[in-house]
Amino acid sequence: MVEETFKYTATPADDETAMTAWSDIQTCREVYNHALTQEYRPRPDCDKPSYRDMQNKITGWKDTWPEWGTAYSKCLQMAVRRIKQSEHVLDSLKTRGYNVGRLKWKAPREYRSIVYNQSGFDVDHNTDRAGHALVNFSKIGAFHLTYHRPLPEDGDITQVILKKEKTGNWAVSIVVDYDPDYPDRPAVEDIDPEETVGIDLGITNFIHDSNNRSFKSLDETRDRDRIDRRHRELSRKEHGSNN
Repeated sequence: MVEETFKYTATPADDETAMTAWSDIQTCREVYNHALTQEYRPRPDCDKPSYRDMQNKITGWKDTWPEWGTAYSKCLQMAVRRIKQSEHVLDSLKTRGYNVGRLKWKAPREYRSIVYNQSGFDVDHNTDRAGHALVNFSKIGAFHLTYHRPLPEDGDITQVILKKEKTGNWAVSIVVDYDPDYPDRPAVEDIDPEETVGIDLGITNFIHDSNNRSFKSLDETRDRDRIDRRHRELSRKEHGSNN
């Protein structure tokens, strides 16, 4: 089995859906920050709480802050799980000799996605419209997808991630477990050298092959300059401001 993520541009069904989605994302951010600063950080490094320990406290937190109950419960659990996933990444970097810091409190601009794991979503890619699919998120609503790449027919959808990009556009990533239909590798004795082509990555040219052909690298200078300029312009912008 292979796990693969399929990402699509998305459009909320209406303005209310977009507002609800962003509100639920920020609710997950508040749960993440609370779990990080009140449960995870105060504990010594040798005795950090497990994901299950923090997950079991979510019900009590919702009793204290009822507004957190507006978001789907699985999404709140995945917000807490993000702490342990980030911890694993930092530990891996530290093992490889990198100087890493600690997990940080997230500002709204740094926490822009919500994760539905195993339940709470419905993906409909048979809408009778070419290049169109629909995803319904529990407690949020529907998002229309630009369905440019079909999902595997025999795959199991395990996770759906809804994200608001820094540009303000929405994206949906669908994680699928499936068994790809790769062709069988031929036996070495069945390979005819006359029917094969050798390919080598070069320095002066991008690729050389055994038929004496060479292919130059793409000249991305103009595109790279334009992209770098756009990134500089974007970094100066404040979310929600007039610029």
